[in-house]
Amino acid sequence: MKFIFVLALAALLSPSEMITKMTDSLYVPEQKIAVQGVDRDNNRISLEFDKAKKVLKKTEKGGTSEMKLSEMPLFLKLFFFDADKKAPESIGIAAKSLSGALHAAGINTEVSSMSVSEFDGSATLAVGKEKRFSKADVLELSKESMRPALLKVGDETFVFSDYHRSPLPLVFPGRIRFFKNGVLQNEWLFLRDEYKQN
Repeated sequence: MKFIFVLALAALLSPSEMITKMTDSLYVPEQKIAVQGVDRDNNRISLEFDKAKKVLKKTEKGGTSEMKLSEMPLFLKLFFFDADKKAPESIGIAAKSLSGALHAAGINTEVSSMSVSEFDGSATLAVGKEKRFSKADVLELSKESMRPALLKVGDETFVFSDYHRSPLPLVFPGRIRFFKNGVLQNEWLFLRDEYKQN
């Protein structure tokens, strides 16, 4: 029964509607979105996005840098964006901007298909793939939550998981893994205290 629902959902939603639903599912009402975590070498990392200024402040290895929304890496743009549910049209505007960024990176935002995550076997909706087994740059969304599960552009792949363990539960991943040519390059853990290992 669940599978039939997912097929119906995929058939009813256009790729732009999928991106809008994703943006809505990741919305944070606060004007500043902040998470702290560690990389795979246990170096601390802090990310703070100021919606009003549209600036991301990143602190790692003792240094701090700032970047404008337009300069942010695509995988971070999925989670840090300017929107306000008091102005519902802003979700659509943020989604349209994100769709443009995905398109500029080489993802065909006009096509989508049902797919399966190669990392955990879960069902996904794939923006950028016309058919499940086609090779393409893609943004895969969890079929259940519409949150990003995977972003693949060129030889780079980002896998997002453990949303339920994040300091911002259900709107930011607790784990982000970065692969280049299939080889793990880095992993960032953004976990609540009860999930951190000593």
